[in-house]
Amino acid sequence: MKPLEISSSANSQYKVWQSLLSSKGIKEHQQFFLMGLKLVEEFLLRPQKKFKIEYVLFHQLPSFETTAKTTILSRDLFKELDVLGTNSPLLVLSFQAFAAKEIEKNPEGLEIICPLGDPRNLGALIRSAVGFCAREMILTQESTHPFLPHSLKASAGAALAMNFSVIKEKLAHLPLIGENFALELHGTNLSKVQWPKNLRLWVGEEGPGLGLTHEQKRLMQFIHIPTSGIESLNATISATLALWEWKKSN
Repeated sequence: MKPLEISSSANSQYKVWQSLLSSKGIKEHQQFFLMGLKLVEEFLLRPQKKFKIEYVLFHQLPSFETTAKTTILSRDLFKELDVLGTNSPLLVLSFQAFAAKEIEKNPEGLEIICPLGDPRNLGALIRSAVGFCAREMILTQESTHPFLPHSLKASAGAALAMNFSVIKEKLAHLPLIGENFALELHGTNLSKVQWPKNLRLWVGEEGPGLGLTHEQKRLMQFIHIPTSGIESLNATISATLALWEWKKSN
């Protein structure tokens, strides 16, 4: 099949692709970009059933065969979508909307409650979560989308393997059910924490932190990571250390 060619930003399909550079657009169309030659090649060699290739976008004739719809974009239009500057084919993948989390039920395995709004921080956390066998990542109202280009890049593709669920409420409105842990400047030393098999780890946004209510603080088990010469570590690094400690004990 001859590839479609698009050279105008007024094209209706191109406008859809433009929207995929935002969380809102990804949610609306249930599609996202997979960028980066390594990630694209790996996906083409080992496709995942939960994702479907809808389009392959190029700015020149494709160098490989594919049964997916192919589109050749003008160099300027391609560059506008290629926000990571990969200069390599872009895959447009579709996915099923994330399930709503039943937060009133007890956690199973390690579940991460995540309000991160920075896609790079979210991607880095996802990479650690997958590497240390977290079962699920619960995205709150504050969270950005894990399939944004910069998030996928920061996760090194691990976001494709993570199990996500969503909660419409903000962090401060969530009940604490079962065992719940959060990182704080004052709390139990990380090396002395008795980790349960099933828990929820709450990860705060860099700077603002968690912003918990008085009742949430009363029920939360706080963890402290001792440091020397600095007040605290980056939130994502701190969460990664906590994940490692949990993994060692389970």
